Amino acid sequence: MPLVYYVSELEKNVTLDAERLLRLLGVSGKLSGFYFAVYMLEQVQEKPEYVLLITKRLYKQTAQQFHTASGCVERNLRTLVQACWRQPDHSLLDHIAGCPLSQPPTNSQFIDMLAAYLRNGT
Repeated sequence: MPLVYYVSELEKNVTLDAERLLRLLGVSGKLSGFYFAVYMLEQVQEKPEYVLLITKRLYKQTAQQFHTASGCVERNLRTLVQACWRQPDHSLLDHIAGCPLSQPPTNSQFIDMLAAYLRNGT
C-alpha cells in the first residue's frame, strides 16, 4: 500500500535536494548517517566518479568533514539504507532504481542511484 505525501502549493516548486529526497524515502535527521548521506550525495552529484572511490575517498572525505572515522561513516550509512529499506512502501526507491528491488541496495548502489536521480532532476 503506497504512502501518500501531502505537498503544499509552496512546496510544489521546490527543487528536490538530497535532504528532501532522503526524507521522502522515510528516513529522518535523527539518524547519525543522515547528514553523512546528504554530504556524500552532494559530492557524488557534483563528481559522479567519486562513487567509484567510495571506500578510498568518499568515506574518508566525509569522515574528515564530520570529524569522525571512515568506518563510522560506512556503518551509519549502512544503518540509514536499512532504515530506508524497512519502510513499508518501496515504490519511490524502486522508481529511483529503475526497477523493483528484491533486496536492500549496498551503500555504493544507494549513493549512486540517489545522486543520479538528483542529477537528472527526475
